[in-house]
This record gives sequence, C-alpha cells and structure tokens, in this order.
Amino acid sequence: MLPVLVLGLCLAAPDGGTDAPKRLRVLMRNAGEGFLPPQANPEAHELELLEEFAARHHLTLERVVVERFDELIPALLANRGDVIAAGLTITPERQKQLAFTRPTEVVDELLVTRASDGGVPRAVKDLAGATIHVAAGSAFVDSLETLKAQGVAFTIATESGSFPPDQLAFDVARGTKRFTVIDSRRFEAISEYTKGLVAPFAIARDRPIALALRPQDTALRAQLDAFLMERAFLDDLGPALGDLDDIKKRGRLRVLTRNNAVTFYLYKGERRGFDWDLAKLLAKSLGVRLEVVLAPSYDELIPMLKAGQGDLIAASLTATPERERDVAFSTPYLFVKEVLVERASPDGGITRPEQLRGRRVTVRASSSYAATLAPLAAQHGFTIEPADEDTEVEDLIADVASGAIDLTVADSHFLDAERLTRSDVRAALALSADRPIAFAVRHDSVKLLAAVNAFVKKTYRGLEYNMIKKRNFENRQSALLARTQDSAKTGSLSPYDGIIKKYSRQYGFDWRLMSAQAWRESQFNPKATSFVGARGLFQVMPATGQEMGFTRLYDADTGAHAGIKYMHWLLKRYEPSLPLNERVRFSLAAYNAGFGRVEDARRLAVLLGLDPDVWDDNVEKAMGLLARSKYARLVKGGFCRCQEPVDYVNVIENKYESFAQLVED
Repeated sequence: MLPVLVLGLCLAAPDGGTDAPKRLRVLMRNAGEGFLPPQANPEAHELELLEEFAARHHLTLERVVVERFDELIPALLANRGDVIAAGLTITPERQKQLAFTRPTEVVDELLVTRASDGGVPRAVKDLAGATIHVAAGSAFVDSLETLKAQGVAFTIATESGSFPPDQLAFDVARGTKRFTVIDSRRFEAISEYTKGLVAPFAIARDRPIALALRPQDTALRAQLDAFLMERAFLDDLGPALGDLDDIKKRGRLRVLTRNNAVTFYLYKGERRGFDWDLAKLLAKSLGVRLEVVLAPSYDELIPMLKAGQGDLIAASLTATPERERDVAFSTPYLFVKEVLVERASPDGGITRPEQLRGRRVTVRASSSYAATLAPLAAQHGFTIEPADEDTEVEDLIADVASGAIDLTVADSHFLDAERLTRSDVRAALALSADRPIAFAVRHDSVKLLAAVNAFVKKTYRGLEYNMIKKRNFENRQSALLARTQDSAKTGSLSPYDGIIKKYSRQYGFDWRLMSAQAWRESQFNPKATSFVGARGLFQVMPATGQEMGFTRLYDADTGAHAGIKYMHWLLKRYEPSLPLNERVRFSLAAYNAGFGRVEDARRLAVLLGLDPDVWDDNVEKAMGLLARSKYARLVKGGFCRCQEPVDYVNVIENKYESFAQLVED
C-alpha cells in the first residue's frame, strides 16, 4: 500500500490562525478516473466546489491522496490535510472527531441489487439471511447496524482496499455479490454506465453530506460555510440566459460540447481535446471556471444553448448561414476543409466528383456536410445516406475503414486526429474551400461575444494556440526503433540495465519486462518528453510522479524508480484472485491509458458477454470498442482511442519475449 501522498500545504495554522502559507490541502481518495458530465458523484462535486473556493480566496489547491476510504479521517487528524472531499456523511460518531461544513447535498442510502436476480427484496424483512457488502469505514455500516437492531438477521461484509468507489456496484452487476449500498447521488451516476442495477428501497433517508475539517480550524470552516451558502443560492437560479456579467457573477462558463477525439475526452483522468483546451484558455481569460455540459447529440447543441443550458458552444462547429439564424458565431478559431473519406488502397482513389456516380456517402443530416453534398449528389448521381444524429465523425471514419459504409465526409482536422493512430483511411478529395470553425453564443449575449472575439484575436496562431493545435492534430509520437542487435554479444539491453534491474527486483518484476516497457515508452532516452508532458525513461506524468514521491523524472535512476513503482501500484489495484499474467496485462494497459479506462473496458466486456478477467480476445476487444460512440456511452469515462493501449500491451509482450531470448534474467 502506498503511504499517504502529500500533494498540498495548509491554509491556516492548526490553532486556527492565519499566519501560514496560502495553500489548501484537500484530502481525497485515489478513485481512478473521473466521470463525464452530466454524470456526477459526491467527490467530484466537492472537489469542484473547493477549486472554486480556492480560486476565490487566491489559494493554491493541492491534493493529498490516500488509497483507502478508511484512511481519510486518520490522515486529517494527523494534520496531513485541511479538508476532506470524499462525500462524507455527517454522523454522530464522526461529529465527535470532526467538524463539518453546512451540507453540500442531502442523499438517501439505497440498497442495490441486480434486476435479473429472482426475489428482489421489497422491504427490510426480506433481507433475512442476506450478505450486504459495503466499504469499511463508510456510514453505510452504521445504517445497516441500525437496521439489524430492528431484529432482521443479515450479514454486513465490510470490504477494505484501494478499489474504486463503484467497484462493489460492478460486482453486484456482474453477479459476484448480491447486495451493496450506494448513496442516491452516486447511484444516479453509476446507473448511467452500469446497466441492470435496481435500488428497491432506501435503508436511510435524508443523509447530509459535507466537507470535513479538524474542529480547531474554525476560520476555514466559517469561510467555507459562507461560500457554500452563496453557491447554493446561485445554483437555485435555474437555467441562465444572461450575458457576460451574469457569467462572472456565477463564476462559471458553461460550455456545450461533444465527447469525441477532437472536442473533449478524458485521458488518464485529465480532460483534453482541441475545443476543450481553447475553451479552458477562454475561461481563464474571463477569470471564471470552465464547466462542461455534454450534449447527447449534435442536433441538440443549439437548442440547449438557446434554452440556457449552456453559455457557449465549443464543439468544432462550422459557422454556416443556416446556423447563424439561430446563434451568433465568434471570429473563427480554425479553418478546415470538408474532405471525402475513403478506404486506403493501392489505387489512386477518388480525385473527381464524377467518380462518385452510384456511390453512397453517409453523414448526419444535421451536419454541414449534408448541405455541401446535396447539390453534388443531384449533379453527379450519388446517394446521401443519413447517419444517426448521435454518431461521431470518428465512428463513420471507422465504418469506412471496416467496409461497413462506402464513404463519409469529415472536417480535415477530424481526419488528421484519426490518422494519428490509423492508416487505413485517407482523404479522397476536398469538397469545400476553407470553412470557418467558431464558438457560438446566443444572439443576445452581446458582451460575451465581444469578449470571445477579443480572446480569439489575441490567441489565434499565438504560442499557446499553436501548442494546442500541435498536441491535438500533429504526430504524437515518433517511431520507436529498438537497438538490440548487439544484445546477444554484450548481454545488455540498454545503458540502464543496472538501474532497471535494481528497481525491478525491489518491486518483484522481471527486469526484461520492465526494459521492454522502457523501450516502448522512451526508446531508453531518460530525457524524452511526450506530447502530453510525460517525462523520462518510463514517461511518467509529473502529477503521477508527485503521487509516487518523485520530481526529478529526467534523472535516469529517479525516472526508472517512478515508473516501476507506478507499475507495482497499478498491479496491486487488481484483484489478487486474478492470474498474475492477466494482472500484468491490465496494469500495462492502465499505465498507458489510465486505470479507469481499463475498468471501463472490463465493465463493457461484461455487457458484451466477454470475460472481464481475461485480456486476450476479451478485455482487449472491449477496449478497442471504446472508440465507438455506441459503446463509449455505456461507460463512465466515455470516448477513448483505446486501440493504443491494446497495441501497447501487444508490443511490450512481443519485445519482452525478444529480450528474454537475448539475455538471461
């Protein structure tokens, strides 16, 4: 188990004084990947509140991560953090140790089971003889003990470990456990991506959830209570149709977007995407926090904006005369061509519109592509096939590659993003001149439009803009070439064999496997930096390095230690009952894509009738499908270009086999 990872400092001295560095340490559980909006969970909600509070008070928010739920309160009392953000329920027992803010929300505690199980209980008396699994240290234990005191004989099984907060719900969904308890807020989120669960009744109602502090930190508690009261009042105002002044008063810019490879997605728990990156810069320039609102389909973006469910659309939206009747477009922040997409083949492909006669081109009817194609179809005799409105461009590109559809159309930057990881499609011919991509606001958002235009004018083609564009659309990783031809002669795989051996032995790995991973990550270059900022021999993200206790990641010894220790930490997160070889494969995939994305794939595997405990032809197959919107919407992390971790595992396994033949252990 990792020690408590101190990533933050204190706001006030333990006696409540203010003569201290302006830092706010937030204790939280290491819960893996986040949720996509509009899904929610108490931890994410509380962390967002504290981020806004810290910004308001000019504090540096720093996270203090613990592995297990039952470590949170001891860590707070040991002064390792200033406030707990973990969806803690206020209970009489906890109030003897802690001080709580006013509630951030009120929830019911729900008994949860599978809908397909016969005899779903309808009342507490039906639980006689049952076993109910809950996390050790949770308020659910007290609630269940209260029920038992009423004379119902059931067993409470407390689970300890570093499992994600939704793990027990997943176990119930797949049938390995019969019952658990989930608060209503989390159940709402889990139900978005874990099908087949039901909550027949509540075991406790109206339970207040709050931020927890040490009793002596009275000044911080007063500040938080005042902030929470203000936030509660502003959140009660409902859909907001105001202009820039109202956005600044609210402190949040609500951006409507879609979950795909270009606009917005999660990568190793971090939010990314070309439009997201620009919108984040825009929010920073306005001095407000960015809030993402995901539209269920493209044709709902504009109606949701007009209804006040967002302030601005940032979704690679083409500015067209038809759309300008409904929304006001900003100065363009990108110019793209609409290109016909076909399967890659040895022949020259389509180069003239006349070659489209008799072909079928599939696009969304609401897209600008459909309007571009209509006159061409009449002139050149091809058919326009309508795609579902919730279909992403990358889905259609993948369908072209597989032969499921004949042709499609994409903005050139979408195709550029796809071709970072695939070579089976190509641009046939351009169907348009440069088309403007722009932000969209309501017509009456005059001040916001002026501020957005000023932002685009200042940012467009500047340093930050060019870095964002390069990160999202240009080659992410140079080709990796292993120099192993001399290994058989020298008995060496790299200049860093000694370092890799040392830490591999410390953490129980075959050093040749870790060498294969270092080769795949950096080509044995300790000074390497990836497009997302990962560093060193094992390409560790700086934030992950901090969590492991390392900062000098370009140092070969430190970088190797950080990477191998992180692999060890990932390995421990998987059930000990899994075969070791499967845990290693899952850990390698998680190293590349994030622990939460592997969990998403395992849960999707259950839905598809595949084995969630086996990588080959099961979880790896499910991971590849996360790039398709019809499957991505079934998991909490949403879209993932997850063929990359599949290839990552395969490449390392193959290289490990090669290294094992070249040198002895």
